[in-house]
Amino acid sequence: MGFKHDGSIHRVWDKACKVYEDDEKIMISNAKTLIREYDGRMWMAKEPSLTTYYKHRWFNIIGIIRSEGVHYYCNIASPIIIEDDVIKYIDYDLDLVKTVKGELKILDEDEYAVNKEKYGYGEEIEKILQSELESLKEHAKNGELVFNDQIINDGFNTFWNAFMRKDYDNN
Repeated sequence: MGFKHDGSIHRVWDKACKVYEDDEKIMISNAKTLIREYDGRMWMAKEPSLTTYYKHRWFNIIGIIRSEGVHYYCNIASPIIIEDDVIKYIDYDLDLVKTVKGELKILDEDEYAVNKEKYGYGEEIEKILQSELESLKEHAKNGELVFNDQIINDGFNTFWNAFMRKDYDNN
């Protein structure tokens, strides 16, 4: 469940399944899940994904599985907290994309500029966010953390075999 800095709901995923957890991170996967936006819009994620939420890092990484390879969409966001089996974090607008071809792009810088004033992020938060964005770019360039197609595919396959296969085999 993604929130904004003022505590308002930003985005909610209808369902996802935990694939892996350790002291550093939790990995969840889904396929064709309903996503609800803060403004009431709803849409269906068309492609399967594996999302890694970090407990002490200020970002999360979504590996989106496409026919041509894995596309990475990364949110600059607070470290997660887990309450009543719900993953919660604050979305800080900036996003990093690593395309299937390995190109890096920073998205939503305009939204970030508006919201840092609107929500009053403050100097300390801004330093953390900029530092974590630079760190995330380096990890993406170097194929570190979960920027590895095999990790994403293996995690999704774990999800598929544990939670989804039976639904398709019975039809």
